[in-house]
Amino acid sequence: MNGSYRKKSNSSWELRVWVDLPDGSRVQKSFCRRTKALAKAAYEEWVNHKDDQIVKRMSVAGWGEEWLEIKRDSVSYRTYQNYELYWQKHVKPALGKKQLDKVRPIDIEKLLANASHLSKSARHHIYITINQIMKSAVQNELCRKNPCESITVSAEEPLKSIKVFSLDEIQVILQNLSKPFGVAIALMLYAGLRSEEVMGLRWGDINQKEKLITVRRVVTRVAKGEFLPVERTKNGKVRYIPYGDELAAQLKQTQKASIYVVPAVRGGYMTPGSFRRQYENFFADLPVRRLSPHKLRHTYATYLIKGGAELRAVQTMLGHQSVGVTEIYTHVDVDDQRRAAGKLAY
Repeated sequence: MNGSYRKKSNSSWELRVWVDLPDGSRVQKSFCRRTKALAKAAYEEWVNHKDDQIVKRMSVAGWGEEWLEIKRDSVSYRTYQNYELYWQKHVKPALGKKQLDKVRPIDIEKLLANASHLSKSARHHIYITINQIMKSAVQNELCRKNPCESITVSAEEPLKSIKVFSLDEIQVILQNLSKPFGVAIALMLYAGLRSEEVMGLRWGDINQKEKLITVRRVVTRVAKGEFLPVERTKNGKVRYIPYGDELAAQLKQTQKASIYVVPAVRGGYMTPGSFRRQYENFFADLPVRRLSPHKLRHTYATYLIKGGAELRAVQTMLGHQSVGVTEIYTHVDVDDQRRAAGKLAY
């Protein structure tokens, strides 16, 4: 047996084993149980029925379950939950009984047509799930072609007005940054950080001399009801955000009571529930709209672009995978567009 054990956060034991299958492929299998002995027993049981597993593996249901198992530890908890949801509710019921090499583009189209009552975003996630499963099947030589390749699904919903704080509201917020939780507000409004990035930010991630923030960590759900700091950002890449004198002054006057810039009461990292309560307390007596924390990030991006910032630079600072995502901030101010239209010289 060529494998290794590791103890998981829920105190169970996982046995990971590389196995060579009769079809010529090689795959890593994972067996999780309460003890090492039970994990090994589960592995031995699998070995005894390996031939049956090969037949099952050639079906969409068999390979999909195996693919999902591998994804459990290679993607964030939230991403895994999405995969599992769309797999269990949509892909598996529709295509599970089919053999991998028998799936055709028309089957994918029927799958998406049956989800026509869902949002474009949901249909896009269904497509992503089956596309990833079929793509990995091709890579593992379980079928010759990915039937999803000839099909495209847009995740974009009809353009909606993005809510941001007005200039007057921004001034009110800035005048109150001395309040508790003000440094968190400043990090979102002056650097465009996501709330989970603020929760995971440590003083060691900030170069105050160069005025540069390194975003490499988020506080995210790793299991049901359990949140931990994870050395992984939303797009999987470390990013660097330069900031100005206003945020520099705010950081300079913030007391370092923990390794975290915005710590919990006892000095550790803050969780989303606590973050939300602190955020609501900050805005409780301010004469501004109660917009969500993410709207501060929207505000940051919108006013950067309105101020003339280059779109690609903003994309990098926000950590967007595509500049197309960043472009939504170029369409938010209809009044600006009306003023521009009024300058037509004929």
